[in-house]
Amino acid sequence: MNVLEILRQKSKGVEGLSARSILNYVIYEFEVGGPSKEILEEALRLASKEIEQLQKVIEILKDIEVYV
Repeated sequence: MNVLEILRQKSKGVEGLSARSILNYVIYEFEVGGPSKEILEEALRLASKEIEQLQKVIEILKDIEVYV
């Protein structure tokens, strides 16, 4: 099994808009240009940024919970 097949298989169970978008980006780039450390590093950066943003969303929602 090559890296693209592994990626496709492992991504099947992933949900969430950002998560799917990042994985689809990597799959597409790997299909077009082949596996690349640069693409993987960019995807890791994007995923880390999304985690940071989702943490902010959680904080905001917890802050307004008392008003609901």
